[in-house]
Amino acid sequence: MTDMPLLRRRGSAVTDAAAEECWIGFFDGVSYPVLVTNAERGIVFANQAACLLLGESRDALHGRPLHSLICCATAEDLSALDREAFATGTSSVERILPTSEGEGRFIVTRRPVGENIVMTFLDVTDLRQTEVTLREREVHLRGLLELHPVVPFSFAPDGTLADVSDRLAKLTGLPVDTRNLETWWAAMHPEDRAELERLWAHGVAQTGTLDAEHRLRDRDGNWRWFRIRAVARRDADGRIERWYGLLEDVHDRRMAVEHLRESEARFRAFADDTPVMIWVTDVTGRNTFVSRAWLEITGQTLEQALGDGWLTCVHPDDRIPALEAFAQALSRGRGYTNEYRLRRRDGSWSWVIDVGQPRFLADGTFIGYIGCCVDINARRQAEDDRVMAQLQVFHMARHDMLTGLPNRHYFAECYQEALAGLGRGRSVAVLMLDLDGFKAVNDTRGHPVGDLLLLQVADRLRTAVRSTDTVARLGGDEFAVIQTPVRSEDEAATLAQRLIEAVSEPYELDGTVPEIGASIGIAFARRRSDTVEEVMRSADVALYAAKQAGRGTFRVFDEATDFHLQSRQKMKAALRAALGKGELSVFFQPLVALLDRRVTCCEALMRWHRPGEGWVGPDQFIPVAEEAGLIGAMGRWILHEACAQAMGWPEDVSVAVNLSPHQFRSGLLVEDVISALRASGLSPHRLQLEITESVLLDPTDRNVGVLQELRKVGVKIVMDDFGTGYSSLGYLRSFPFDKIKIDRSFIRDLPDAREALAILKAVAGLGRSLDMRTTVEGVETQAQLDCSLAEGVDEAQGYLFSHPLPAEEVCAYISRSRR
Repeated sequence: MTDMPLLRRRGSAVTDAAAEECWIGFFDGVSYPVLVTNAERGIVFANQAACLLLGESRDALHGRPLHSLICCATAEDLSALDREAFATGTSSVERILPTSEGEGRFIVTRRPVGENIVMTFLDVTDLRQTEVTLREREVHLRGLLELHPVVPFSFAPDGTLADVSDRLAKLTGLPVDTRNLETWWAAMHPEDRAELERLWAHGVAQTGTLDAEHRLRDRDGNWRWFRIRAVARRDADGRIERWYGLLEDVHDRRMAVEHLRESEARFRAFADDTPVMIWVTDVTGRNTFVSRAWLEITGQTLEQALGDGWLTCVHPDDRIPALEAFAQALSRGRGYTNEYRLRRRDGSWSWVIDVGQPRFLADGTFIGYIGCCVDINARRQAEDDRVMAQLQVFHMARHDMLTGLPNRHYFAECYQEALAGLGRGRSVAVLMLDLDGFKAVNDTRGHPVGDLLLLQVADRLRTAVRSTDTVARLGGDEFAVIQTPVRSEDEAATLAQRLIEAVSEPYELDGTVPEIGASIGIAFARRRSDTVEEVMRSADVALYAAKQAGRGTFRVFDEATDFHLQSRQKMKAALRAALGKGELSVFFQPLVALLDRRVTCCEALMRWHRPGEGWVGPDQFIPVAEEAGLIGAMGRWILHEACAQAMGWPEDVSVAVNLSPHQFRSGLLVEDVISALRASGLSPHRLQLEITESVLLDPTDRNVGVLQELRKVGVKIVMDDFGTGYSSLGYLRSFPFDKIKIDRSFIRDLPDAREALAILKAVAGLGRSLDMRTTVEGVETQAQLDCSLAEGVDEAQGYLFSHPLPAEEVCAYISRSRR
C-alpha cells in the first residue's frame, strides 16, 4: 500500500519516496494501531499494529471501507464523526472491533490531516470487563451488608460521614440524612458521652482505634446499647485520611449477660449462705462451682476445687469407688448418691454423703449436675486421725526428710542409749563425716542433683556399718556415725577407712561422674558422763584437722591440738567481763498476727558486741555461757531489760524471753521473773516465757512444777522449737501451754516439701484442738507465709517481716504495722 495521501498536505511539496518511506517506518514503530482514511472513508494506510489487531495484511486492508470493520457502525455514523473531527480538531468514540482473537472494545480517536482522517485505537477491553466485575461485586457486597446485623460506615477526619448504610437510621433512630458525627454524638445517652469523647480523642491522638459501648435511642425512642468500633487509615506521613467503622446492636447480649450475672449472684449468695457443701458440674462431670462451705471445710482454694481437683480431698481408698459411682450416674443421666471420707482443712477425715441430680434446659438438653455434700460423721474419726498425725509428726521430727536417716536430735538419743549399754573396757566412737566436693556439685548441677547424691551417700553409709551402729545426717553434707561397742581405736579407724572408701566410689548422676570424697573426725566416749555435745565437739575438732590434712583422710581427736577448746576458754573470760562492761544488748524481733499483720509480740534476743571482733552470734556465746555458769546472771539481765523496754510499747504488745534449762535448775527462776515484773511495772500477762522441749525431759517433774508456779504469776508459757525434740507430744496434754512455736526447720522447704507441709498442718490442728496459739519461726518468703496462713497458723516470725531490731527502733515498727 504505497498511496500515502496523509503526506500530501495542501501546499506541501513533500512527495519524494524517501520521505514517504520515513513516515511509514515511523507509524510502524508506534505500539498502538493507526488507520488513515481518505475523504470516501476508505482505508489508505494501516500501520503494523493495526494489521496485527485486525488480522489482515496492509494490502488486504487498503481500500476497505471503514464501516466494514466497526461493528454496528454505518456510513452515516462515521460521516458525522468525521465532520466533528474537521470541526473541532478531534473526536473520540468507543467501538467494538473485530480482532484476530475475536472482538474487543477500543476508544477510537480521529484527527484531521489535510483531507484525510488519522485514527488511533486504544484497547479498553480488559478495563471495561474489570469495571463490570467491580460493579457486580459492589452490588453483591451491598446486598450482603444489608443483611448483616452490623452497620459499616466511614468518615473523614473532620467527622463528615462518607459512606453509611441506610440501616443506620433503621437501627438507631438517627435521621436518614445524618452526615456527621456531631449528630451521632448529640443523640447519645448523656451518661455515655463524656467517656466516648475521651476514647475518641485518645484514638485520634494516639492509637488510631476506637472501641466502646454506648446507648442510642432506637426508632421507638427506647435506649439501646450499641458497640462502635473504628480504625484509622493513615497516609505516608502518618496523618489520618479516613476512619472505617462498624456499629453493632449489643443490647440483647448485654442485657442477657446482666441477667445471667444477677441470677448467678443470687445462686452464689444462696449457696454460700448454706451450711452444706454445694457443687455444680458441666456435662463432663467436672466441677464448675463449689460453695464457700466446701472451701472452708476442706481448706481448698476455689482454683484447687474446680475441675477434678475436689478428688484430692477424697480418701485414696475411696477415690476410685467415688469416681465409678459418679461415672455410672453420669452415663445414665440419673441421680447420684455416694458416701466417702473427705479430708478436712486440719487434715482429718470425715465421712460425708454426696447427693447430686442432673440438670436440664427447657428443651431437655443435659447441662450437668448440681448436688450437695453433707458431713454425716463429724467426730467419728477425729481422735484416730489426731493420733495418726501425732505419730507422723513424731517420726518426722526424729528423721531427716531427704534421706530418712536419724537427724541430730534422734542421734543424741541413740548416743545416750549406746552410752547406757557400755560394758567394761568398751567405748562409743562418734565419727563426724563431711563430704569433699559436694559443694561444687550442688552449685554447678543444682539442688535436685545434690539431693540425689546425698541419697546415694546415705545408702552407702548404711551398707558400710554394722547393725549395732547408727548413721545420721546432721544437715547439709554432714553425716555422723555412732559405733558401739568399740574395743580399740583401731576398730574406729578401720570403720573410718571403710566409710571413706565407700563414699569415694564413683557416682553416676545425670550422665556425669563427679569426684566425691569424705573426711572424718573421730572422738571416743569412755565414761557415761561424757555428753553428746562434748563428744561431737571433739569429733568436729578432729574433722577440722582431717580436712586440713587433705581430702579422703581421717583424724582422731587429740587434746593437745584442741585449739577450739582454747578459744572457748578465752571466750568464757571475755563473756564474764562483758556482763560488767555493758557489752551485751537486747534486740527484738516482731511476731505478726497473720489475720491483720499487726505486731502482737516481740522476742528478746541477746547480742554481744565483743571489742576488737564485732558482733558475736548467740549460737556462739550462749553455749559458752552455759558451760561457764553465766547463763543465770545473763538470764536475769535480759528479763529485766526486756520487761523495761516493753513498758514503752502499746499495752496489747507482749514481750517474749527465752529460758535456758540451766535457769530451771538454779531454783531462782520464779523469783527472777517476779523481780523483773515488779521493777518494770509490766503486767504479767504481757510477758511470754519460751522454753525448749528439753526442759520437759526432767524425770523428777521439778521443771513442770516451776512452770506451774510461773503460770500462777500470770505470765504466758510458750513451747519453742516445737517438733525438734524427743517426746514433746505428750507434754502438750499434760501442761497447758499458751502457745506453740513451730521450728524453722519445718518452714524452710515450704511450699515444696510435702512432709514439712504435713507437719505444719498437723501441728496447727493440734493447736486448735488444744486451744493453744501457733506461731511459725523463720518465715522468709511469701510462699512460706501463704502456706502458714492456709493451714490456720496464728502468728509468724521471720526476716520476711523484720530482722531483729535495736530497742530504739521497735516502737516505730509497731506503729507502721498498724497503719
